[in-house]
Amino acid sequence: MAQKLQSSLAENDVPSASIAYIEDGKLAWQFAAGESEPGKLATRDTLYNIASMTKSIVAETVVRLSKSGAFSMDDSMADAWVDPDLKDDPRHKLLTPRLALTHRTGLPNWRYLTDDILKFQNDPGTQFGYSGEGLQYVAHFIENKMGRRLEDLVAEVVFKPAGMTETTFTDKAWLDGRVAMSQTKAGEHKFAPRRTEWNAADDVWSSTGDYARFMIWVMANPVSAERAATYWIPRDNLKYQICQEDRVPLPICPRSLGFTAGWTIYDTPDNLIVMHGGGDDGEHTLGFFNPVTASGAVIFTNGDNGQKVIRDIVEILLPDPSVNAFLNMQSGG
Repeated sequence: MAQKLQSSLAENDVPSASIAYIEDGKLAWQFAAGESEPGKLATRDTLYNIASMTKSIVAETVVRLSKSGAFSMDDSMADAWVDPDLKDDPRHKLLTPRLALTHRTGLPNWRYLTDDILKFQNDPGTQFGYSGEGLQYVAHFIENKMGRRLEDLVAEVVFKPAGMTETTFTDKAWLDGRVAMSQTKAGEHKFAPRRTEWNAADDVWSSTGDYARFMIWVMANPVSAERAATYWIPRDNLKYQICQEDRVPLPICPRSLGFTAGWTIYDTPDNLIVMHGGGDDGEHTLGFFNPVTASGAVIFTNGDNGQKVIRDIVEILLPDPSVNAFLNMQSGG
C-alpha cells in the first residue's frame, strides 16, 4: 500500500494523501504520505477540506433529529424556513427535508447559477438534481425549527456520540498548523478559506480518522430497523446515466446508483457501497463503507488530480470491477 500510494502521488502530481481503513466496524489502520504543504510531511493528524462530504454529516443530523420526533422528513419546511428569494413562489411550500437530502428540490446546485437569485429549475419532487442549495435550505430549516445553531445541533447529534473531535465547519484555533495546502489546477499552492459562517454542503475540515469514526458510528447506529440491503436503496436509480452511455461497461453495470438521505449508493452484485465524495479546486476526497460487511475507507487528498490517487487506492482496498470502473470514469480515466 505504501509503495502504491507514493507511486500514485508522484505519477499524478498530488502533494499528499491520508487514508483511514475500516474493518469489522473498527478503525483498523491509518496511513499518510507526501507533503501537506511544501516542505512539511502529511501525517494521520493532517486536516483536509472535505468539500461535499460535508453533506453526509448534515444529512445524518437531519435524519436523526427527525427520528427523535422533532419533525417529519415529509413535513413542509415552510413553517420554519422560507428563503427570501422563494417567498413569492408557492412551490416553496412543497419543499421537505426528504426532498432536500435526496436532491429532489428542483433548486440549482448553487444560486450563482441562477444570477445569484435562488430559483426553481424544476418542480419540487419531480426529478433528481444535485443541489448544495438544498442542503443549505434544510440546514436553515433545522436551525429555525430547533431554535439552535447548526454547529451546535451537529455537535450534539453526530460529533459527540461518534467521538469526533477533529472536524469543524468554521475557523478554530486548533486548525493552525494542521491543515493541508491545496495544489490547484494552475499548480498553485494555497490554503482554502477557513469559514466564519457554516456551509451545510461544503468546506468542513476533518481528518481521515475522524471521518472514519463518523462512518463507523453510522453503521453501528442505524436509523432504521430494516436490514442494510433494504434500507440503503436510492430514491432514483440513475445507473442509466453511466451504463447506457457505456461510461461503465454494461457487463459490470451496478444494480443501482443514486442517493438516499445524504449518501450515494452504488450497489453491485458483490458489494453494497454507501459513499460520498468531495471536490474543490485542488482538493479531492472520498469516504465509503459497506454496511453489510462493516468495512470501508476514507481517503483525502490535496491535489487537483486527487481523484486518480483515490481510484488507485480503492482498486487495492476494494477490488470490485464495477466500483473501480466508476471511479476511473470520475477521475477521467
